[in-house]
Amino acid sequence: MRRPYILLAAIATLISLVLLLATVGSLAQLYSATAAISPLLAQLVLAIVLLLLFAALAVVARYAWLFLRPKRSRTITLPTAPDEVAAVSLQAAQQQVGQIEDEIARQALAIRSEELAKRMAQQTFQVVAFGLGSTGKTALVNALVGEMAGQVAATIGTTQKEHTYRIALEQGKEILLTDTPGLLEAGVLGEERAATAKALAARADLLLFVIDNDLHRAEYEPLQMLMKMGKRSLLVFNKCDRYLPAEKEQILKRLRERTQTLLQPEDIIAVSALPSPVSLPDGTQLQPDPEINPLIKRVLTILKKESGALMASNVLLQSEQLSEEARTLLSTQRQQQAETIVDRYQWVGAGVLAATPLPVVDMLATAAVNTQMVIELGRVYGIEVSIEEAKALAISLTKTMAGLSIAKGAMKMLAVGLQVNIATAVASKLVQGASAAYLTRIAGKSFITYFQANQDWGDGGIQAVVAQQYQLNRRDEFVKQFLRHAVERLGK
Repeated sequence: MRRPYILLAAIATLISLVLLLATVGSLAQLYSATAAISPLLAQLVLAIVLLLLFAALAVVARYAWLFLRPKRSRTITLPTAPDEVAAVSLQAAQQQVGQIEDEIARQALAIRSEELAKRMAQQTFQVVAFGLGSTGKTALVNALVGEMAGQVAATIGTTQKEHTYRIALEQGKEILLTDTPGLLEAGVLGEERAATAKALAARADLLLFVIDNDLHRAEYEPLQMLMKMGKRSLLVFNKCDRYLPAEKEQILKRLRERTQTLLQPEDIIAVSALPSPVSLPDGTQLQPDPEINPLIKRVLTILKKESGALMASNVLLQSEQLSEEARTLLSTQRQQQAETIVDRYQWVGAGVLAATPLPVVDMLATAAVNTQMVIELGRVYGIEVSIEEAKALAISLTKTMAGLSIAKGAMKMLAVGLQVNIATAVASKLVQGASAAYLTRIAGKSFITYFQANQDWGDGGIQAVVAQQYQLNRRDEFVKQFLRHAVERLGK
């Protein structure tokens, strides 16, 4: 025990003894005084006092224990297994998708999230063949479907969408093998197909990047991009039967050198999905069997050892992409809702002041309008702002605008604009309301920036945000349009 604790214990013991002796003395005096009247009454009073004393001591001891006992640190168990992390990420993305109000956008993202959840539940392994056109991707996919179905004694079903083949394996697992359009095809249609191919490649658990010679720049760059995304890839050197053995080994050597920072040597595999026909002495053509066994063995090895982690990693990646798309849509949605609120409050405040014009803009009235506007803007961004907090923010921003002379500048600018466009008498009547609307707009835009930054004014503080919004809202085109709206709304 440390010395300070020993000292405190000694002091507490001394105080307790003093209080105990004083209490005993007081009880003795009370008992003696009451016994002179009635011994039975004295015993009853003493019993009641002792009972109350022990009850008080018990309460003090209880709360002293709660106060002095070692505080247990609250531990939060975070998911660590890849599939658990992926499940949590997918659930968070689904919650964000559910907040989107646009029916079409929400349903599109919801369908994607449901597909991801289904893939996790069914343990479906997605393999995608990807590469330039004419490298033999389709022939490779066809050969893999035929050979793998024969090796694992599985049933094969084909879906029409994106030329995807479903290979059912043992123990309830299955492979989805997808053939994609080639890259660098000519025309607008070719660009659309290339975009589709890249999207499919980005969703693959395992990517078969098919080439038929040494790597070109057009092949290396997408391979590098996909590898940086975390895509597990095999580089498949197809049509190797067209080369002499020495040429084949030379190409493989160059491929290993070029991709040594991207791939392991065993992930570069030479195959011949559709060997060239052989002419027999009698003139007939013999079609040799595909030479893809090394690729099949590598795919099955990866499926056995890495499939769970690869699927979880892929679901996590796609969940994050889904979440990012949902955040973008939510940001646009919130921006539109916030703009509507600002537009409404700027004309509400303007109407009040236009009905009873004042010599100068009533800053307190503006702050009162801003208070309710802050509360509603906070709700749009999922933040509950109390009336006290809203008042503090509104008054702070109003003082900032006054300190920056924005109110005077706005009144002068709008007064000149109104006098140019309409009669001076009418302009003098509307200038107060238009100025109030303009200041409310700057305040609202500033609050939107504040909530978008998670209730942070940024490094420059509130002054920088307000000054920036003032500069953005004093452009000639905007001021002219704003004055037209002011005349339409307030002139009535």
